Amino acid sequence: MIFPQAMSRGLARGLAALLLFAFGANAHARGESSVWVMHGKSNTVYLAGSVHALPKGHSEFPEQLERAYKAASVIVLEVDLEDMNPLDAVKFIGTNGTLPADKSLKDIVGPDAYGRVAALAASLEVPESVIAKLEPWAAALVLTQFALNKTGFDANLGIDMQITERARADGKPVEGLETVVDQLSVFDNRTFEEQTQFLLDSADDAPKLNEDLQKLIMAWRTGDLRALEKEFTKERKKSPELYDALLGVRNRQWLPKIEALLEQDRDYLVVVGALHFVGRDGLLSLLKKEGHKAVAVPAAKQPR
Repeated sequence: MIFPQAMSRGLARGLAALLLFAFGANAHARGESSVWVMHGKSNTVYLAGSVHALPKGHSEFPEQLERAYKAASVIVLEVDLEDMNPLDAVKFIGTNGTLPADKSLKDIVGPDAYGRVAALAASLEVPESVIAKLEPWAAALVLTQFALNKTGFDANLGIDMQITERARADGKPVEGLETVVDQLSVFDNRTFEEQTQFLLDSADDAPKLNEDLQKLIMAWRTGDLRALEKEFTKERKKSPELYDALLGVRNRQWLPKIEALLEQDRDYLVVVGALHFVGRDGLLSLLKKEGHKAVAVPAAKQPR
């Protein structure tokens, strides 16, 4: 199967914000942003919540993130976009996300559910043949990517891509906590029942995707973790095992890698999706349990 270029590009760049799509948030202006700082023995490690896709009018860095970027010598992202083969995601879906010749998506999810999914595909101008042979998780990613394209949110303007390009220009090394195949494997390892629920939730969320993303941007910019956590808790109830795998499990895998940065001599900026910082399995809570204090970076004082 040959995947559309838009889908290929989006999947290859941090899953085109899929880990954040489902979470709208009622943000309150608090004069903060999703940036924290920790101090090691001889260095500083900044932590920053990212949004993986942004619209043209809202793609600038929060002031605290700008300062953290300038202070850091090394950038750490979920995936090192500089070192990633853009076709890895597409190859993985072609191999792991495609059903056998004698099976179809309709067979897996049932005729009623498939009718809902096919109707969404038609509304997004996605040929039914693109999704008909995909496993439910892969179909969900494809349809969400096309829904993203309709909103005007662009992975090229996401914080991860912007930082990668700036680091390249500034000669700052970029490292990754995992690979894009690691990310996609989280979905592929779910049962068909879980995948089907994820697909149907994605289909239900698609019509209000732009509204939810606008709320997310406001919550991210104001550092309103309570609003993000409230919405995450609501969404987690739909598919608890999937969301635990997407966030909690990955956070615990990243924890020792982030702790190891505190033993280095250089200053680091770690940038991962904003939702990785919320909840009892969020990075802030996990780091606190290990004795590390992450302090929110305040806004710069404005001259009087």
